[in-house]
Amino acid sequence: MTIETWSHGLPWARALVLEARRRGAEPALVVEDEEAFFRSLALPGVRTVPGASPALVERSDAYVYLPGPEAFPRLFGLAPQDLQTAVVRHGLSWWRAARRRGVRVARLTITSVTPTAAARYGIDLDSWRRRVLQASLVPPARLSGAAERVVRRLSRARRVRLRHANGTDLSVELRSGSWVVEDGRIDRADRRAGRLWTQIPTGLVAVPLVEGVAEGVWESNRPTYERFQEPPVAAGSRFVFRGGRLREYSFERGGQTFAEVYASGGRGRDVPSALTFGLNPAAVGVPELEEVAAETVGLWLGDNRSAGGRHRSRFSYLSALGEPDVELDGRPWWIRGRPSSHARGRPRPTTPRRTAAAKRTVGAAGRPVRGGAERSVRR
Repeated sequence: MTIETWSHGLPWARALVLEARRRGAEPALVVEDEEAFFRSLALPGVRTVPGASPALVERSDAYVYLPGPEAFPRLFGLAPQDLQTAVVRHGLSWWRAARRRGVRVARLTITSVTPTAAARYGIDLDSWRRRVLQASLVPPARLSGAAERVVRRLSRARRVRLRHANGTDLSVELRSGSWVVEDGRIDRADRRAGRLWTQIPTGLVAVPLVEGVAEGVWESNRPTYERFQEPPVAAGSRFVFRGGRLREYSFERGGQTFAEVYASGGRGRDVPSALTFGLNPAAVGVPELEEVAAETVGLWLGDNRSAGGRHRSRFSYLSALGEPDVELDGRPWWIRGRPSSHARGRPRPTTPRRTAAAKRTVGAAGRPVRGGAERSVRR
């Protein structure tokens, strides 16, 4: 078993080494020193960043990664091509080796909870760390049982209608026979499908959608956290779909980055391509864990291959909706995010909530039209 960590994650990595030895495994510890990492980027002629060697990966049965760096804003000054060369290319060679070996990989989010990230999000560090740890300790068997119930119900359904009092009223169609379960384990089914990676904490079921079917309005009520974007928190995303495509969008806060990335997203960016159903009861309201939180549905735009689909795009975006009402083929399934047999009361009314957020309409060439007025789109 190989354990790779950044220097700030050593306390966690040491505990993993001891546990691996207690269980009879042979752990190898790889440490990426943060200061050496940033200094190496400044050296002339350096085009790769050291990490675990692909040769070491090919000798491992299991691999645990504790992410970094802690001072990630120092990466913001890198030219895109330098960042691509230093990180992405090294990662591609690593993944090729992992697939050849069939090594099982777990990424532990706990070391992403740092003072730098907490300050960037404007949240309390200790509370965030405690809640991520609690979500990490939810037993995989519990997540697996919840996933089994969700998959059993979705496998018999075709049409899904999502509603919420905030104005969400969206109808989509599931692509039958295809879904991805994330329960914190990498079992034989995952390995046969080539899925060797999981994140801790986790807990979700992802289902691809039939393209060209989505109709209606989706409005998120959960923030989207992205530490590498500016601003790092987006809220109140509102998407309008007609004819299976995104026609209008707006944000209450922090939608500038979405607009910029979407504008250059290319083909397939406007397709609602998957739904995710969160399973983790300890992840509700935890930053960067929106899609795995119980009683939450996520809507995926763009590329959906990691959700078990085949839709390819340079663009992908996940927006989360907590406590929705969900109908399957016209029959209630979830009421306020819970199975209808356990929910109390009737489904909430779906009166749209007015918002002063500026609208952006997707024009005929697929580009966002900036401005405050909502405009119709002619095709």
